[in-house]
Amino acid sequence: MAQGTWTTARRDTGPGQAWAVRRRYALSDLPVLLWRERRLMLAIFLTLFILGVAAALTMKTSYQAHASVLARLGPEYVYAPRVGDAGRGAVLGSDAMIQSEAEILGSEALKLRVIERLGLARTYPHLAEKYAKATPAEKKIIVGTAIRAIEQNLKIETAPDTPIVRVGFSHNDPQAAALILNTLLEEYLIYRRVVLVDTPALEQQRQLFETRLADADAAYQEFLSSNGIGDFVAEKASLSQLQAQIEQQKQQTAVQLQDRIGRLASLNAQLGQVSREVGNYRDRAPGEGAKRGGGNLVYQTLQTEKIQLTAEVGALRRAQVELAGQRDRLTERRLKLNALELRFQELSLNRDVLQASVRDFAVKEEQSRAAQEIAARGSENIRIVQRANAPITGKSLRKPVVASAFLIASLAALLAGLLAMFLRPGLPTAQSAARTLDLPVLGAAPLKAR
Repeated sequence: MAQGTWTTARRDTGPGQAWAVRRRYALSDLPVLLWRERRLMLAIFLTLFILGVAAALTMKTSYQAHASVLARLGPEYVYAPRVGDAGRGAVLGSDAMIQSEAEILGSEALKLRVIERLGLARTYPHLAEKYAKATPAEKKIIVGTAIRAIEQNLKIETAPDTPIVRVGFSHNDPQAAALILNTLLEEYLIYRRVVLVDTPALEQQRQLFETRLADADAAYQEFLSSNGIGDFVAEKASLSQLQAQIEQQKQQTAVQLQDRIGRLASLNAQLGQVSREVGNYRDRAPGEGAKRGGGNLVYQTLQTEKIQLTAEVGALRRAQVELAGQRDRLTERRLKLNALELRFQELSLNRDVLQASVRDFAVKEEQSRAAQEIAARGSENIRIVQRANAPITGKSLRKPVVASAFLIASLAALLAGLLAMFLRPGLPTAQSAARTLDLPVLGAAPLKAR
């Protein structure tokens, strides 16, 4: 039987009946069969391995700089309520504090501050060339790419119950790795104060209250102006005082009027009893006299007093009318002020509350700014334990990539050889033919090339 010529076997069991033979292999057949597929396996292995080596050669060496930060509990983690004293003095746990500091270290805003401070030319020169020729929209994309590059190469490590935060940063330039990491830590010390010490929030709240206070004050002044009021409280107190004075004057006037009326009635009675003229006697000669009439001085005196009292009574009555009018006008004004008092109290209370709020937030803002300025001179609770130095040795993935390429290429070549072996027609070896046909092989001849 010739090697490699059997695919199926037919046994005559009757008309139209046939059966197929499945090839049977043994482990001893694999070396021989795979050797026959050596050219295919070698081609696949060399192709994949060369591609892997080429990819490994394009990979750059990465240098990782290291630094560490000591983070201890500070006043920014002690709760101070904006209003009231509920919960004042509550302290955040140490682990939560470390996690918050690590979160600030890894924030995107901090990476953006690093890029803005150093520039793309010092962080990622290949992006700087594209940035110089890009449109405004493309520049935003390039900056985002730089931020993602820093994020991918930044490594932040913390441990429970340990106040140390370890930071590592990788870059293909050792000097740039140290520079970027040190700049990140410097900007972190500044940025964390912006996050934790919320002076901008206090300032914004104060400005909001100042705007509301200006509106409330304008409404208050408009209320006073439209109602002809200079000072509501002072005017109301003045009206009460004036009304009391007028009532007193009215009572005094009434007493004086009754007195004058009584005196006038008395004078009228007296005038009815006194004649207007009286007779005067004068001697012309001894033993003779002459009688001459004339005005009565008493009557004249009483008449003059009556005229004065009548004038006083008229003046007092006119004063009474004027005082009554003043009292009515004051009463009307007071009633109007009483009707406006509720609105005035509402406007006044709103303005007073806003003034107090503006004052309180101004005080808190100054206190917060003072704390921030003190913190800017040096953070006692946050310190850089170790600054980054330019790494001497770098790490490269070339060897792992070459090893992976070798392994992948070998497996691919082996699988290709096995697949080609099983797909090749015929019985490849005499031993396989004997096992498959369950017949002894008497001889084998090599396959002749056509």
